[in-house]
Amino acid sequence: MDYHIARNNQKLGVFPEAEIRTRLQSGELLPSDLVWCEGMPAWKPAAEVFQPAAPVPPAVPPVIAPAPEIPQQAAAPGGRPSAPLPPKPDNYLVWSILATILCCIPFGIVSIVYATQVDSKYAMGDYAGAQASAGQAKVWFWVAVLLGGLPLLGAALFFGGSMLLGLFGGLAGSGFHP
Repeated sequence: MDYHIARNNQKLGVFPEAEIRTRLQSGELLPSDLVWCEGMPAWKPAAEVFQPAAPVPPAVPPVIAPAPEIPQQAAAPGGRPSAPLPPKPDNYLVWSILATILCCIPFGIVSIVYATQVDSKYAMGDYAGAQASAGQAKVWFWVAVLLGGLPLLGAALFFGGSMLLGLFGGLAGSGFHP
């Protein structure tokens, strides 16, 4: 049976079923290309019309893949296993994100970069590197807070204090005495 094939409202041609299957496998025709033949009520995607045949189950069960290797901690010199790693240091990621959003974007981003390095270094067994990255994340968090947050706090105190002085000055000038 011959089928009409179209893509993007452009007719690509009329092909027999075997040729369409070959062209679908080669990628020349796409599963989303529309197909119609005599007797079909409407155009349908090629993937619906030419569903691949169900795979025939193998006569022999497949080989079970070996379990993935779990990374081991590096051995100490002399081949002895090294001591277990101490608990993972705090990565300060949440604090770094908050400092970035609320205080100072450039320094907050630096803090986020260091914070994201903590988990990967710890997972690789590099506790010293994880600890160093955690320390840098903490330092840059505080830099972001101090350089971005303190000016905001100062402005709030200045303008808030100015409003209070204006309020009390206005009350005093009006003759109001509690």
